[in-house]
Amino acid sequence: MRGADSLRDALLDRLAAQWVTLGVAITGPADDTLVDLEALVVATALAGRDEPRVYEGAIDWCARYGTAVNAARLKAVAGEMGGDPVALAEFAALVAGAGGPRWPVAGGRSLPHAVRGKVKLPDLLAPALLAWRLRSAFGVAARADILAVLAATPDQAYPLADLARLTRSTKRNVTLAVRALAMAGVVDVDRAGNEQRVRLTRHAGFRGWLGRAPVPLVDWTARYAVVVAVLGFDAAVSPVVRTIEARALVARLLPAIRRADLPAPETTMLGEAFTEAFDAWREALTAAVRP
Repeated sequence: MRGADSLRDALLDRLAAQWVTLGVAITGPADDTLVDLEALVVATALAGRDEPRVYEGAIDWCARYGTAVNAARLKAVAGEMGGDPVALAEFAALVAGAGGPRWPVAGGRSLPHAVRGKVKLPDLLAPALLAWRLRSAFGVAARADILAVLAATPDQAYPLADLARLTRSTKRNVTLAVRALAMAGVVDVDRAGNEQRVRLTRHAGFRGWLGRAPVPLVDWTARYAVVVAVLGFDAAVSPVVRTIEARALVARLLPAIRRADLPAPETTMLGEAFTEAFDAWREALTAAVRP
């Protein structure tokens, strides 16, 4: 279907832009949003086969810098995003076979793969690479991911539960990480009743080191999850069945649509009118994903 093809092309263009930002030598513009490494890896594994330059470049990057990827978070993001687990396992096996890290999602497999050597280390001071830079400084763990969220929204305070959701970490790990970051003086913790709210320190020196915040902060795990699900939607031959299945799909995706700050489809329409609304929404989704 034409709408599905446009959405797939937009997704591949976004994946390419984010890999360009990470230093992969493929032609195209860079992305200026905060790159979520695990979401990018999973989305590329699921959809990147349709664009060899993106897929091969991603393997090259992961073989060289894949230790910056959080293996536990990768598994959590993959579970949330859905899609074919075999595709992620194969991608991870190719990364291992190219000399990269051995992520548990590969199931212990390793597939021989020759890297092209077309990856260069970008300037990690770029706002979009803040998460990678923080992991380089603070380790590949919840501390760096919490700081990335706070630095991307420096005037906002978050409850611990929101930080756990945004970082795809457990609330216990977030609590321990926030405690350590507060002791170091890089976050401030305010109490409102029994709730703790965490914000970036106002210390000018640390904020200066962080640099300019990426704009905007996008929940790429949720956004890619919506796109992957819509691309996997199997349109039935019968218009009636297609309408029913499309409505069920939208109902399932609504929480992720809200988290991803994506346009929501019009769900008040009935019958074939909803099918038209669904197709119009897919066009809006395409525009939101395209870089």
